[in-house]
Amino acid sequence: MKHLILLILASGLTAEEQRLLKIAHWMGVPTKTISIDRESALEWPFPAGAGGPQCCVAMTAETLTLMRETSPRGLERLVQEGGAQLLVFDCGASTRHDSALSWLTKGAVAGVSARAHSDPVVHLPDGGREFTRQLAGLTFSTGQSRSVRTFDRAVDVVSDGAIMLADGRPLFMRLPAAACDVFLLAGAGVPDIDEPLSRDTGIEAYYDQLIPLLAFLRHGFGKTCWHSPESTARFIIDDPLLAEQYGFLDYRALLSSMHREGYGTSIAFIPWNYRRTSSHTASSLFGRRPDLSICIHGCDHTNKEFESADPALLEWKAGLALERMERHQTRTGLPFERVMVFPQGRFSSDAMRALRAADYLAAVNSTCFPADEGRDPLTIGDFLRPAITRFHGFPVFQRRYPRRLVDSAFDMFLGKPALLVEHPQYFRDGCQDLEKFVSGLRKLEPALAWPTLSSQLMRSCIMRLVAPDSVEVQFFTKKFRLENPDAARRRFRLAKYEPDPAVIRGVLVDGIGVPFSFTKGFLQMELEADGAQARDIEIVDVPRPARGARRLGVGYNVGVFVRRSLSEFRDNTLARHPRLLQAAASVARGLHVTGDRSRRA
Repeated sequence: MKHLILLILASGLTAEEQRLLKIAHWMGVPTKTISIDRESALEWPFPAGAGGPQCCVAMTAETLTLMRETSPRGLERLVQEGGAQLLVFDCGASTRHDSALSWLTKGAVAGVSARAHSDPVVHLPDGGREFTRQLAGLTFSTGQSRSVRTFDRAVDVVSDGAIMLADGRPLFMRLPAAACDVFLLAGAGVPDIDEPLSRDTGIEAYYDQLIPLLAFLRHGFGKTCWHSPESTARFIIDDPLLAEQYGFLDYRALLSSMHREGYGTSIAFIPWNYRRTSSHTASSLFGRRPDLSICIHGCDHTNKEFESADPALLEWKAGLALERMERHQTRTGLPFERVMVFPQGRFSSDAMRALRAADYLAAVNSTCFPADEGRDPLTIGDFLRPAITRFHGFPVFQRRYPRRLVDSAFDMFLGKPALLVEHPQYFRDGCQDLEKFVSGLRKLEPALAWPTLSSQLMRSCIMRLVAPDSVEVQFFTKKFRLENPDAARRRFRLAKYEPDPAVIRGVLVDGIGVPFSFTKGFLQMELEADGAQARDIEIVDVPRPARGARRLGVGYNVGVFVRRSLSEFRDNTLARHPRLLQAAASVARGLHVTGDRSRRA
């Protein structure tokens, strides 16, 4: 099996090298380290079992400098005869690196310069699409002030090989050298995937550090490192009633736009409104069209509704929301997706347990951080997977506002569904802004598909080829559809994060019970699938006691009615008068009757 060979100094692994190994492991890439000192020469080809030729090799610029001094012949053979891909990272940590980099690139790179405390404009040239895929052509800023190193160009060939630029200067680039592809990375250092994130500092702050390393690994290892078999997207509109028009949202105009531009939409419907949909309107607008569907948006949509720390209340709310949606389906004939969108984006980790107990498929939310995030903070590594399953093994998928293409492109690059969200006010000027964003996504990923939420979340997974006929799969929802992407029969080893084996009663494949096991917090099983065959997997939980009836009182119900009435007055009337809307929003925030963080969710 192909390995990432990390050449290190005899003094031991540096922090940057340790972090690179952790990223490689997280991406499913096997690694080996080979120690180099002043007395030993680099042996090439590498010893048997270390990867041999056609391997991927990584070293710091410090290791490169020492090898040029102590083992120039071995280093030259690696570059001239190896047929390998070589990553030299942590360039510019010392001025000693300049001469070694100049030698390696035959003078194309003269050295490295550092800009302290800058927030550079980062650009991913179209010429690097082979490596950065959906991200190619985009420009972004991380909003972080830190030291960023870039390469000094001695000749223009550096521009041709640039994969990432910071303020127009190469930060990550590829230069062919004889039989070896050389990748050079300066930048702001290797991130630690175990570093905690927060609502204020999310994964977006690390794009410039993550993209080069992920691009190198994905290019070097292809299907043998973790990847997603497809790219999907969905647009979600929060709050509206199912009527011909709600506020600025004109359903007929939306349907026309969807048909014209080829995208799919899910309405995040508030279950409290289950009696208010006209059967005629439901039939004429929705019918059974897959490009327009409904999911669940809270229960009563009260302030911080699912942020409660009361497990019994959360289970009751989750169950009541489903009961209302089932009654709505009976009345109108409209099916719904068992996917929760939390009101205001607020939830507790106990809310995830409640959704699992009520047999929801997943949550889709504008933030993946629960109110009690301090108990078990999410890390960079968590956000390198399609879904967060840290909380009771129940998945929450992140969605984004359609503002920056780079965020959706990064999601697709990682194999995440590109989930978008807006509110009816977004359609003040019609659908043109949305259509422009959808067009931008299609240019980044021409094969982008827009299936229903349930369909794409149930298929969401990452795969890696571990043998010619064997594939490992990580999936995230209790109900999962495995589709063999190949024409030949394959054996699949499947795994899902399940921190508590006691809640699992069994596993079904196509409705039949199968053996399973637990290893290091993961439920594991094996099956085979013919070419292009689909297999349906379901994890069955141990039944929980029936939830008891609960009443919150007349005062609570009146409060919900008033809140919903005021919200609709805001959307249908105040929204057409921006100054009045702004004043009303200020009053609401002053009275602490809204859960607004920066946008409503």
